[in-house]
Amino acid sequence: MLFPLISFFSCEKEEFKDNEMVGLWQQVSVTEDGVPVSLTPEQQCCQLLIDANGAYRCYHQSFKSYNNGNGPTTFYGSWNITDGKWVNFSADKWQLIAPLTSDSSKVVLVTKMVNNKLVIDTAASVQKQWAKYHIPSRFTILNLSGDEMEIRIKTFVGEKKYNLLFAPDPADFIELKNAKAGAVNYIPKLVTDQNYWIISNELQTLRTYVFKFKKESY
Repeated sequence: MLFPLISFFSCEKEEFKDNEMVGLWQQVSVTEDGVPVSLTPEQQCCQLLIDANGAYRCYHQSFKSYNNGNGPTTFYGSWNITDGKWVNFSADKWQLIAPLTSDSSKVVLVTKMVNNKLVIDTAASVQKQWAKYHIPSRFTILNLSGDEMEIRIKTFVGEKKYNLLFAPDPADFIELKNAKAGAVNYIPKLVTDQNYWIISNELQTLRTYVFKFKKESY
């Protein structure tokens, strides 16, 4: 009877502690359903600085080129470990609210006159198409040691795509050049009849993502 008892306890899932998360972490790889994700240079340099007080900072270059090269590179949120198995990170996330016409299901766009021509007002349109929220995402902790962290999340492709925690692809965003000083000057790209259903499908397609980090400093 002794052997089965030892085997049972040896197979118990390890519980991870809050203090093991603290430090500066450098992202080294991302996979989608087990396949390595090709990252842009702006996404490759993603770092997390996790503080013991429950706050964290995320660093990436997705919007660095904005404002003549002075765009934002630091983003903030909170974190906590639940039941020693999951880590929750709160972050800004953009959600699609693009309105459609009731008669033809076409995307509603704001227009303006420029040189006697009616054109799409991109800045006004995108601000009616996207809303930004600060909400948590829960990850399963796969590995957390002195110098390595591996976390997994099952989420929709679109949810990941527009979450600032994941260092978005700059190609999916545009700069709001008329933004006031100190205001957010980045927003997802214009939604049109051509890409609306693609984006909608991404927001309904589940994938499993695994993020690996190495610790740079404590």
